[in-house]
Amino acid sequence: MSPETLFRIDLPHGRCVGIRVPATGNVDLSLSLLAEEQAYLETVGLARKATFLAGRVALREALRDLGVDVPAILPDKRGAPDLQGLATGSISHKQTLAVGLAAHSVGGLSVGVDIEPVPTAEPTPGEPGWDRRPDISKRVMTPDELQRLMALPEGQRRRAILLCFSIKEALYKAINPIIRRYVSFQEATVIPTPDGSVELTLALAKGEGPFVAEARWSEIAGHFLTTARVRPFG
Repeated sequence: MSPETLFRIDLPHGRCVGIRVPATGNVDLSLSLLAEEQAYLETVGLARKATFLAGRVALREALRDLGVDVPAILPDKRGAPDLQGLATGSISHKQTLAVGLAAHSVGGLSVGVDIEPVPTAEPTPGEPGWDRRPDISKRVMTPDELQRLMALPEGQRRRAILLCFSIKEALYKAINPIIRRYVSFQEATVIPTPDGSVELTLALAKGEGPFVAEARWSEIAGHFLTTARVRPFG
């Protein structure tokens, strides 16, 4: 059997397909991957096989919906899917869900996608283990973002930190193919708004650009789904 498609939708930044991450033994790889992809799959650890499979299927389906046919989707030197200049695309996966985002590459356009499970409940101070949850806010957030975080009720902060993290992951996946270097979390400030838009400011450490950068967020299948689109200005 082939992996199960959970959704296929048009987003402001491209076509997005969601695939349920299968148990590897329940999937006929010959129905899902090209020969080169199957060969690469044999080189990855067991824990990555199912997510690699689902991610490639998701992105290929998104590309097909755009009318774009590509050869084997293998990782480039940065680990991003190599579409050989035929389109721009990005993959993200977690334990049960993989997504692929694809768009036509025009004028140097590049896209990125990320998913993160939506927190179901905030830890209650005093409950077992509540103080051992890692606090990534200072690593992920800029001083302006941290100031806004402290203004939120404590029960909303974990969700806000994770959403900020996800938006920046999508943004960095979009911009890395253009500037081809590691980008830290401190090089962008993002303010998500309730309508799914994001106020975004780039502060690239090496002064690259200028760029037109956008980000969006939503919730689907129990996950934050964040996307970004970056292109050179002008």
